Amino acid sequence: MAHLLVKKLQQQANIQCPTLPKNNPLKKSKNTQAQHTLSRKERLRNPQNSYYIDGAIAKHVALFDDIMTTGSTIESCTKQLLDAGAERVDIWLIARTPDKEQQG
Repeated sequence: MAHLLVKKLQQQANIQCPTLPKNNPLKKSKNTQAQHTLSRKERLRNPQNSYYIDGAIAKHVALFDDIMTTGSTIESCTKQLLDAGAERVDIWLIARTPDKEQQG
């Protein structure tokens, strides 16, 4: 899904992005429950230790995601990328879900 978002962004914004890797080096190590179905506390705990790096990492990485809930998945992935040698990680999102516990 993210790969399609990047391609569409490149077309619509008429921008040049570096070549995308053929295989995403950021891998999910275990299946987790969908974030939007969990409480905030569960969402914060859910992605811990769910990702690992399998391959070379560029110095400047951009993470593309469709929806952010608490940001815990992005935080976990960013930590993995920085630990693997990335010096900068940019985050690009389409939308952010509202926090159910802060809604009136």
